[in-house]
Parts: sequence; C-alpha cells; structure tokens
Amino acid sequence: WTVGPLSLNSLTSIMALSCQHVLHKKVGDTVELSSCLPAEGVTAAKWKYGVSMIADIDKTVDEKQFKGRLKLNPSNFSLTVRELTLQDSGEFSFVSEVRTQRDTVSVTLKVHNSITKQPNLTGNSTWQTFTNSCMVLLQCSVNSDIDVSYNWTVGKEIRNGPRLQYDLKTQDGDTEFTCTIYNPVSEMSTSTTVKCTINPQEINTSRYKSVSAYQDIS
Repeated sequence: WTVGPLSLNSLTSIMALSCQHVLHKKVGDTVELSSCLPAEGVTAAKWKYGVSMIADIDKTVDEKQFKGRLKLNPSNFSLTVRELTLQDSGEFSFVSEVRTQRDTVSVTLKVHNSITKQPNLTGNSTWQTFTNSCMVLLQCSVNSDIDVSYNWTVGKEIRNGPRLQYDLKTQDGDTEFTCTIYNPVSEMSTSTTVKCTINPQEINTSRYKSVSAYQDIS
C-alpha cells in the first residue's frame, strides 16, 4: 500500500505541533518568536500574549506592557520582543488563516535573571574516631533572591541540593569541593579544599582558597 501526499491542513498541523515549545531567556535579551507556519496565502494573522492581542498581520499594537519593544516581520510573521523583563514571561500564541483558520502555534517564554553573585560555602569537618575518617558538612548559599538550583562536585561524584554530607578519609589528602548554582540561563561556582585531620575544622571560603567561575548558558 502507499501513502499519499499530506494535505495542507495535515502539514501545517505537524509543523505547528513541532513548534510548540518553551524558550528560556535573560532579562534584557531580545527574542524572536517564530510563527512556525508557511506565510504563503495568509489572509489573517495575529499574535496574542495571554488573552491580549499584541500584533496583527502587518503591525504591532500599542499594548502597554510591550510598548515600543515589539517588531512584527510582515514576510514570515515572526514577532521580535526586545529588552525582555521578568514580567514578559508567559504564553504567546500565533493565530492565522489561509482560507480557513490554521492550528494555533503556542510559545511559552520564561525570562530569568542572570546569576551574578558567587555562592558562599560554610560548614565544618569533624574527626570520627570509630571510622578513622572525617565527616564533612557543607552548606552552599547565595545572597540573592534569584531562584537557583544547586549541585556539588567532588572528584567524579556529583550530588544535588544546597547541603552536602561527605565522608573524607585521611588518605584522600587535599580534596576539592565545588558548589555550582544555576538556572536555565547562567551558572556560577565556588570551590574550597578540605583535608581530613584529627583537629576539627570550620570551613569558610574566607579562610580557604576558593575559585569562582561565571558562565552564561543561554
């Protein structure tokens, strides 16, 4: 048996489905939202943000939130939004017609602050006589209201969360502990080195050599 060519409605349905996605951007970025559908023969086209119309076939609408920050491409109906703010996060939808209405294309935009402050490491290392090892307790924190996730790297081992409990042997020698805080658009790390000794240690990055690194991952 054979399969015949896809109809225009079937083709546009597949294209629309493949373009329903989530975009992560930084505050201040510019984003281009694709219509994801062919522009030929379009008789009606508009972009909406939530329930508000913000662009219509050949012009942008002076909607208060986006005033002066929108640009509609009249050739392919992509919508550019400049100088993004946290408040721009939300669902954008493209509605169009070619003789009849086509499937709506939805794009969810999530705008994030970039991480600009390195995390702080605090904790202690306590000698455990019954195991001849040290119990290392570390806390990773950041002086910011940005929502972040945490992970720890110790050698080839990776653990998640802001707190770490680690059993360190004397034969392990100097061991580097790295905390990385991250969100979808950026990350930053701080490292400290701990050595297991019988004497208790208070661990603070102000007393230990630390290394910080910033990476924009958008």
